Amino acid sequence: MSNSARNPGADWVGHFDRYKPMTTLVKNGTIITATDSYKADILVKNGIISEIGREISKIASEIIDAADKWILPGGVDPHTHVDSQCDGMTTVDDFETGTAAAAAGGTTTVIDYAEQSPGVSLAQTLEEWKAKAGPRAIVDYGFHMALSEVNESILGEIPGIVEAGVTSFHVHLDGCGERHINDAELIEFLQCTSNAGALPCLHAENGEIIDLFLRRLVAEGKTLPRHIPAARPPEVEAQAAARAISLAEMAKTPIYMTSLSSAHAIEKVKAARDRGTPIYAETCCHYLVMPCERYEEPEGIKYYCTPPLRSAWHADVLWKAMRSGDIHTVASEHRAFNYAGQKDLGKENFTMAPRGLPGIQERLTALCSAGVHAGRISANRFVDLTATTPAKLFGLFPRKGTLAVGSDADMIIFDPKAEITLSKSMGLSRSDYTPYEGMKVHGATWLVLQRGRVIARESKVMGRPGGGEFLSREKFSHP
Repeated sequence: MSNSARNPGADWVGHFDRYKPMTTLVKNGTIITATDSYKADILVKNGIISEIGREISKIASEIIDAADKWILPGGVDPHTHVDSQCDGMTTVDDFETGTAAAAAGGTTTVIDYAEQSPGVSLAQTLEEWKAKAGPRAIVDYGFHMALSEVNESILGEIPGIVEAGVTSFHVHLDGCGERHINDAELIEFLQCTSNAGALPCLHAENGEIIDLFLRRLVAEGKTLPRHIPAARPPEVEAQAAARAISLAEMAKTPIYMTSLSSAHAIEKVKAARDRGTPIYAETCCHYLVMPCERYEEPEGIKYYCTPPLRSAWHADVLWKAMRSGDIHTVASEHRAFNYAGQKDLGKENFTMAPRGLPGIQERLTALCSAGVHAGRISANRFVDLTATTPAKLFGLFPRKGTLAVGSDADMIIFDPKAEITLSKSMGLSRSDYTPYEGMKVHGATWLVLQRGRVIARESKVMGRPGGGEFLSREKFSHP
């Protein structure tokens, strides 16, 4: 199949041989890590950073002039859903197009959700996801194991999956009926996961209350997209967050809370952290830059995600929590569907549309513009949220998430002075829209390197499918 047939918007401009020994010298840029900012050159040998210093003068296979640009660690996106099912529909991106979009945006590592189906073993699920990613991934990848059920058989598999390099496990608290996870099951999940050396991850919304609110809205004929926030109000998120935190304190385990969207939920996280509870929180870029008024638009169903978008004041609280250290990572939660034929099925009844947004390519640029350029966070904090802390929490640091001698030479050459307007026309996801359409941003990815080789240049991807490597991750340790 031709590239244009695979994805009409994509632009693969070449391939590289990752086995050929080479050296790369990146000169004259400003290195920005989670802790430092300084001018220096970086010498890469065989995919590893071998030297950092001023005015390195050595022969290299390739020399990159990064004058007037930032050199950042490659992004680590800790939450993606590629080639997966949601609400009875399959996402439009496989690991080739999804990771092409990641590479174009500066993300060199993704941690995708390997989603276990009821009755399927965790070992089989892991092999399924490896088979999907192995021949297609352009960037490096790891997996969270997303459980659809908690029982003795599934819990018994967790230690073996950890030894196979998957060191985080996820459950949803927004299920109801047969999908509901009760308190005893949740405590067993938390303790079994933690005892095996892995990090328990949770999506915090109360599924039984959501089910009640959805049934009421449908009965009242309130099914247009503008009613989406009423089905999942912030109190539903806060209640589930409080429950998860309370049970984690009883179980004496850490937890990582995914996709937090509201001030109400962050309040629960902050209070627990003030008590010394090891709670780690993730938010997503769309919650920081898109208000719930998007649901009022004629094509408002495009923005249907869970939790839903919130009023703008919630984003102000999220930014504050990012500055205070109560939010630790910012993910894309990339779950890409088409508007035509998928999302638009819910134009009149939002419950008919699949939930999720594309955004893996826009995450870094949109967050840097809204955060660093707007003065909400420093450039160092930006790196920490998007690369360093995700790598630390998920067993990849210091191989990933920083620029240091001995680390993988994954890096972004970023132009902080560039001004662009985000649009579908520059996107490599197969989705026929981007929720970031028309957003004017300051700062843009110029070059992206994976293990010292250029895999993307100004949104054109040069890496090859299958060039990404599976990352067997270390057991969890507190960062």
